[in-house]
Amino acid sequence: MTFEAALGMERLCTIREIADKAELGTATVHRALKNSREIRPQTRRLVLDTVCRLNEEKIARAARLVGD
Repeated sequence: MTFEAALGMERLCTIREIADKAELGTATVHRALKNSREIRPQTRRLVLDTVCRLNEEKIARAARLVGD
């Protein structure tokens, strides 16, 4: 993929970044990512949507760096 070179060693989003953006606790995010039955489907969907959004933002930034 074209964004890999720009990302280099940079990782995509972390649990803390997801939690901050979704306004949830890190434990809730962790449980949602592990598909725990303790988490409501709406919360799981919020976490997954947040992961997608954060990763897309990082990939877009990396792609712009490659284009420069």
